[in-house]
Amino acid sequence: MPKAEQTKLLLAQALKRLMQKTPLDKISVQDLVDACVLNRKTFYYHFKDKQELICWIFDTQFAALHDTNNDNSIIDELVEHLYANKSFYIAALTSNTQNNLREHLYHVVYKAILFQIKEALGQRTMSDKDMDTIGLFFTNAIVGYIYQWAKEGMTKSSSEFISGYYHLMRDTLDFIINKRVKPAM
Repeated sequence: MPKAEQTKLLLAQALKRLMQKTPLDKISVQDLVDACVLNRKTFYYHFKDKQELICWIFDTQFAALHDTNNDNSIIDELVEHLYANKSFYIAALTSNTQNNLREHLYHVVYKAILFQIKEALGQRTMSDKDMDTIGLFFTNAIVGYIYQWAKEGMTKSSSEFISGYYHLMRDTLDFIINKRVKPAM
């Protein structure tokens, strides 16, 4: 493993350890580098702030789990990943600081929603503007639902969470597409 990746991993592990005892909002970059016996310049060489480190942790862990050839299940995989690491993600998602992780999840979910829209369309077509509008609507709904789940301590299991939105989203998405698009000829 390259030295830069080792340093990032060291910082990630230290942040996770610190978050077990201290709220994310109370952890400073200095606390983090002290826990790693590094200097602040090293941290800032790799990350602009703690939120970027959190997004790196998410990307690293989620990319290792996610099958990039199957975007259809990405939201389910995302929810299962968040739940499997719930203490970390509850703290990260509900932090009062600027929350780049929620914005980061937004992009992951948006891509998955667009995939589902295209899959539901089949041979039919829809304007990019309509796809974007529908994609934005569902992305906001799902990321908001994930945020609320985190605020409530992720007391529902990942399977309960998924079953709570899956059919509602799928049925509503199909309904909207059927209303906006004419069948293929």
